[in-house]
Amino acid sequence: DQLTQSNKDQQQTIDQLTQSNNDLTQSNKDQQQTIDQLTQSNNDLTQSNKDQQQTINQLTQSNKDLTQSNKDQQQTIDQLTQSNKDQQQTINQLTQSNNNLTQSNN
Repeated sequence: DQLTQSNKDQQQTIDQLTQSNNDLTQSNKDQQQTIDQLTQSNNDLTQSNKDQQQTINQLTQSNKDLTQSNKDQQQTIDQLTQSNKDQQQTINQLTQSNNNLTQSNN
């Protein structure tokens, strides 16, 4: 009887350990699934960061191009302004010359 009880006790212990092992195995599977999901999320975020950096680089280049274009346009404006000043000076000189000739004719 004692051996029978001992065997029953051992079997109960084995059953408990087996259940514990099964629970841990399931827990490990769940944790691995979580790890896989987090890894995928991390990969997605890494790709998103790369895409955003590429967009930032493109916008930075576009900004540089626009800045250079503005400088070029300002230089053209400055040249045209100087040309207008020169033409106005010529107009003033011709007007004075015309006035002088008119006075001389009179």
